[in-house]
Amino acid sequence: METQELREMLTARSSYYHMLKNLYFRAPSQEEIDAMAQTDFTELRAGKEESLLAEGFDDIFRYLRKRNTGTRQELSADYTGAFLGTKVRDGKQAMPYESLFRDKSGLLMREPRNEVYQFYKQANVMLMGDLNIPEDHLAFEFEFMAILCDRALGCLAAEDLDGCLEQVSLQSEFFDEHIASWFGDFCERAMGFVETRFYRGVLKITQAFLEGERDALDEMCSLLKRAA
Repeated sequence: METQELREMLTARSSYYHMLKNLYFRAPSQEEIDAMAQTDFTELRAGKEESLLAEGFDDIFRYLRKRNTGTRQELSADYTGAFLGTKVRDGKQAMPYESLFRDKSGLLMREPRNEVYQFYKQANVMLMGDLNIPEDHLAFEFEFMAILCDRALGCLAAEDLDGCLEQVSLQSEFFDEHIASWFGDFCERAMGFVETRFYRGVLKITQAFLEGERDALDEMCSLLKRAA
């Protein structure tokens, strides 16, 4: 029973992290916009109808339902202004880089980036190919969490509970140090930069998902220790 529950939790979390990675990595293409518009978000918000998660998915759905020939350009402009840093307010930007929010200098490529890079290196993880983007970009951090979920699933399939616990423990450490430590500040600032209901929805579903991560990680560790 424990392993089945673990498998379901890891599979769901991997899917969420992959989805969030794609949403933050770049603005959606026309094909992606059309595909999202046809997505049934009912299952994703099942049992959470009166929640921030449901509100966020509703924002995304309602925005995409009214899509037109200018939607892709509008989303691209919104993404560029907020997440690529072309908008500046009071000397601040809302780019999704850990260094920008955790380093006192407020600059990119600082110590948090180095810490994240070492984390990836020690875990023997390569992310999204050879791109000229600092490793502490939120999309990379989400991809890293998804990879660890997939590795944990592989351990479960091999009945390697110790290996699975190791992967979940690594997720727990990385989440606390390199996601929870700054996402709240980023989300609050980014809400003041984005202009479309779509990206307000993206920020809401991310916040809602991450608010439940600590409990999910603790529960998985407990399940693994009982199953061992």
